[in-house]
Amino acid sequence: MDRMFMSIREFAAKMGVSEKTIYRMLNDNQIPFAVKIGGQWRFRIDAVDGWLAGQGGGAPATEEANYKITVRAALSKGSVLYRIHGDNRDEALDELLATLPHTGGLDTVGIKVAILAQEALAASCLHGIACMRPGRNAPFFVAESLIILAFLEKPTDFRARDRQKAEIVILVLAANEVEEAILDTHLRRLLMEADFRAALKAQPPRRELLELVQQTEDRLLPPVAAKKPGRTRAAASSGA
Repeated sequence: MDRMFMSIREFAAKMGVSEKTIYRMLNDNQIPFAVKIGGQWRFRIDAVDGWLAGQGGGAPATEEANYKITVRAALSKGSVLYRIHGDNRDEALDELLATLPHTGGLDTVGIKVAILAQEALAASCLHGIACMRPGRNAPFFVAESLIILAFLEKPTDFRARDRQKAEIVILVLAANEVEEAILDTHLRRLLMEADFRAALKAQPPRRELLELVQQTEDRLLPPVAAKKPGRTRAAASSGA
């Protein structure tokens, strides 16, 4: 083969995903530089390198944390994905991450490594919902905190402690440790509600999903009201 090009197997290895994921990306026209030569898909090496370089890597942690960050705000900056394929956890994660080259230039391979490092400690899936994030030992930060919520095409084994197959994957990618902790706490509180979990599993459209998250978050975790400045003793004694 002309070494100006690489095969699907080589491209999949370079991306860190399965060949099946690459075929799905091709079917969805997500790889604009793919060409067919002799009936076989090929990828120009210089285009692949440029595309991966454009994706970049994890951003440095944002120093100033947003203590008012909400799940709804992070989800609105991220993605809601439907019919994510995969016969197992790794394939589903590959499929989810492969849909994101346009989302802020994310290093999907680096994210996957960081997520699996955390999942190796304890599977995050409970009640059919996997709430994933990069591990503390392999932190991965992005420019702005975002959440990716993906509905799986079919229930998939995510090695859950309760043995329920995953139907939904929620991936938290934070700008810093503070916002990650806030979003993780908020999500886990929301997911304690059986009605909220059931509403999620109904796979509402994005707009309805955002409204559901906001209403539930406002009810369970209302924002702290700004404290009004009190009168000083001097002002009180003077009758001001």
